[in-house]
Amino acid sequence: MQQLQASKLFVDERSTKILLAALYRPRTALDICRATGIPVANVFCRLKLLERKGLVSKASVAYTLDGRVLPIYRSMLHDAYVFMERGKLKARFRLESCGQKDYTVDTAALL
Repeated sequence: MQQLQASKLFVDERSTKILLAALYRPRTALDICRATGIPVANVFCRLKLLERKGLVSKASVAYTLDGRVLPIYRSMLHDAYVFMERGKLKARFRLESCGQKDYTVDTAALL
């Protein structure tokens, strides 16, 4: 069931942009907002959802000049394998912290 829910997250363009923005370098939500152009409120909501699903994690924290704590997020994706199966384009994503999981996405959902 969790695999099905995770695959639906990948269909969403905003989730994909957030995961890719935090893939190579840990970033704050504001950094992700600037990099992707997604409104900051949507970034915060989506980060919480992705964190609950185990697709992002808090790598550390940063402090602003006025003492506020800003969590720094990093994507837990390790790699992606895109392939054709029975005439359908599919993708398999692997997370860093575990073995390979099959978060297969049917391209019909993207259209």
